[in-house]
Amino acid sequence: MPIMQRSPLLVAATVVLASLGSALVLVFGSGPLAVSSATLLAADLLILATVIAVAIALSRGRWTRRAAFLLLGGQAGLGVFFEADGWWIGAVLVTALGIGAVAGPWLGSWLRKLPRADGPPPKAVVLSLGLVGLPALVAVTAPAGVPMGGWLLSGFGLSAAWAYSQAWLPALWATRGGLPLLGAAAVVGLSWPGVLVLGLGVAALTGLSWSPEVHQATMSQAAIPVDLVPIPPELAPADVLEAAGLDDRGRPKERGDV
Repeated sequence: MPIMQRSPLLVAATVVLASLGSALVLVFGSGPLAVSSATLLAADLLILATVIAVAIALSRGRWTRRAAFLLLGGQAGLGVFFEADGWWIGAVLVTALGIGAVAGPWLGSWLRKLPRADGPPPKAVVLSLGLVGLPALVAVTAPAGVPMGGWLLSGFGLSAAWAYSQAWLPALWATRGGLPLLGAAAVVGLSWPGVLVLGLGVAALTGLSWSPEVHQATMSQAAIPVDLVPIPPELAPADVLEAAGLDDRGRPKERGDV
C-alpha cells in the first residue's frame, strides 16, 4: 500500500489509541468520577474515536478533522482532573501523538475539500455525532454516579444515532419525542450545574432534530425500491449487443454467427 494511503490509516489508529489511553485512565486512574460515570465515559470515548477513525479512513469527510480535534482536546482537558500516575502519563503521551497526527500534513490531501454531492448536510452530521456523544455528556454531568435515567438516555442516544444513520424515518420521530422525555428523567437528582449542562445539550439536539435539513437528509438517503425495466434490443447500441454476444433481437449468437 502506498505511503500516502497508509498515512490516513495511521492517523485514524492514533485517534483510537489516544481514546484508549484516556479510557484506561478513567477506569484505573484516580479521579473525581464514580465508577459508573467513569465506565460510561470511557466506553463512549472509545465509540466516538471508532466512529471518527472509520470516517477518516473511509468517508474522508471534511468534518472528521474538527471532530477529532474536539475529541482529543476534551480528553486532554479531562486529564487535568486526574492524578498524575503511570496511566495518566501514558494517556498524555498518546493524546499528544494523536493531536500531532491529526494536525499534521497527512490528512491534507486525503480529506475532501468540497462536500459530497450526495452527502448529508452539516446539521445531520452534528446530530449524529451529538447522539453518539450523549453518554459522555451524561457521565460528566453525573460525577457521583449515573442514575437510571442517565443510562436510559445514553442507550437511547446510541440507538437513535445508529437508526438515523440508516436513514430510518421513524428513528427521527423517536428522537424528536424521546430526547425531551428521557432528558427530563436523566436530570432528576443531579446538581444544578449538571441539570443546566445536560438540559442544554438535550435541548440543542432536540432542536437539531426538528430542523428541515435533518429531515431532508433522512428522506434523501432512504433507499427507494424501484422495478428494473429491461431495455429493448432495438434500442441498444450495436456495439453493446456485439460485446454481449447478442444478435439484433437480443438473442445469444451461435458460434458460427459473425
